[in-house]
Amino acid sequence: MKRLKLYILSAALACSVSVFAQKGPSFIGVSGGISMPTGNWGKSKLIISSTDFVNDPSGFAANGGLFAIDGAWFFSKHFGIGGMFNYATYSTKDLATLSLGYQQSFDVDSVNTTAGSYKVWNILPGLYFNYPLAKKLAVTARALAGITNATTPMVAVSVNDGGIYDGTFIQQPATKTSFAFQLGAGLNYKIIKCLAVDLRADYFYSKPDFTIQNTMRQNKAGRMVPEYNQPLTAVNISLGVSYLFLKK
Repeated sequence: MKRLKLYILSAALACSVSVFAQKGPSFIGVSGGISMPTGNWGKSKLIISSTDFVNDPSGFAANGGLFAIDGAWFFSKHFGIGGMFNYATYSTKDLATLSLGYQQSFDVDSVNTTAGSYKVWNILPGLYFNYPLAKKLAVTARALAGITNATTPMVAVSVNDGGIYDGTFIQQPATKTSFAFQLGAGLNYKIIKCLAVDLRADYFYSKPDFTIQNTMRQNKAGRMVPEYNQPLTAVNISLGVSYLFLKK
């Protein structure tokens, strides 16, 4: 009985060593694509009839461009550890709707609104997965968690009433660093022995609590957003190229 147990244990250890000896494709790569804000961050609707805009969840974030650098070292056949740095910008959409909200909340004749962009960068280490489907094709996945640094756009609102210019007030940009995670999957196809293309889809989540300064206001009447405390969520679609480190 003892010999049988010893044999089973030895076999299990041998299998484990064999699996971990077969290391997967460690790599470093670059990619770019589109990032699509979801949830309240991507909404651009206002309750025009209300004067309580403090808790307005709409983020007015449009689809943005995304750039990323990532890489991983595979300690076994299918699993590796690595990380990613990415940067994305999102313009402010539906400014006519935003202007209408300011116009009706101020009860004036017209409002002209201009706005900048959200800027988001992330450093996300985590776990990578690779499973070959064919000689050159593999399915990939990653689960990453780290920090995000996000900046809200500057919003300038020019007010006119009765043909008289009543001034311009500024919703200043705000920056916050917070926890973030990203989950995704994709396909990896080898072009040549050490070069591959990657198509990926990822879900991103973070929840920074922005404190926003409003300057150059004549009074506190009308729409004003002193805080934005909503999740920043997005679906990222990217296409990239990666260099595969050849096994020795």
